[in-house]
Amino acid sequence: MGTRLRRNLLDLSQDDLARRLGVTAQLIQKYEAGETRISASRLYEIANQLAVPITWFFDEIDVKAGAAVPEASHEQTVDFSELVTKRESRQLLELHFGISDERLRRKVLQMAELLRSRDDE
Repeated sequence: MGTRLRRNLLDLSQDDLARRLGVTAQLIQKYEAGETRISASRLYEIANQLAVPITWFFDEIDVKAGAAVPEASHEQTVDFSELVTKRESRQLLELHFGISDERLRRKVLQMAELLRSRDDE
């Protein structure tokens, strides 16, 4: 998950986040585009401003590193940019990340997976 997604969920502009961090909006833009590396201390500051644990930025590392992840069928694949523009999706993400206990967030995901598998039956 990236900075841009979480920033958008919080309705923060690049300018807003830049002001909070004491940097330029252009630097935020470069961070989000992957043009500029983010130091560990800056990433920690960003995580604090976006109210997420620093590990939130590393959720996809296993996937990118080639970990064994079952491939979704073409029908299950959804254009992510289209998904996050839907009000229901944003509301669900806001509620999910509003749960401060990481264990409880994982339980919510497990419950959602269970409900989806029951729906497929």
